[in-house]
Amino acid sequence: MFRKKESEFQYAPGIEKIIEDIQGGGTIARAETKGIIDELPPLVIVGKDSNGLYHVVKTAKVHATVGATATTIQVEKGHLFKVGEAVTIGADLAGAADLITVIDKTNADYDTITVAATIGAGAVGDVVVLASAKAAVGAAAFKYVPEVITMNKVDTTVANQQSGLLVRGTVRESVMPYPIDKAIKALLNFIRFV
Repeated sequence: MFRKKESEFQYAPGIEKIIEDIQGGGTIARAETKGIIDELPPLVIVGKDSNGLYHVVKTAKVHATVGATATTIQVEKGHLFKVGEAVTIGADLAGAADLITVIDKTNADYDTITVAATIGAGAVGDVVVLASAKAAVGAAAFKYVPEVITMNKVDTTVANQQSGLLVRGTVRESVMPYPIDKAIKALLNFIRFV
């Protein structure tokens, strides 16, 4: 027997309407978030791997303009990226993708992600997306294609945690914990963002 002390906390409600969900939900993988975050909030976009396990589609919002030849990207705090993962700017996957070599979290306003080589230009507010591997311009691909949205929080300290998964409905974008862009919204065509 063990005791776990928790404080009461409620996430802002973000699901306005549920039209269809996945019956029984799905198991959320914790490998990519372990050690970064202990509790995954609701309204996180996930994609399924070939084994049927759902993984977080990691994103971050660009904090300052990124030049076409830059290898550093300033992003807003609160992202889930870690060293060794491949990233690209924009979920339209038009740019190149390369591996993260360093993440500097010393600044109070933003984190600085350093990639091995240039991945293209980005404007303030653009979205940095987890890619499957290093790729040339126009050849980047999602590591996990955005499919559904989690409906409840997930404890990432415990294996095989389930979550309800929204397939069709209405979601309030302003309370989503991680940024999305038009390209991600297009892939989630049964979700209406308000």
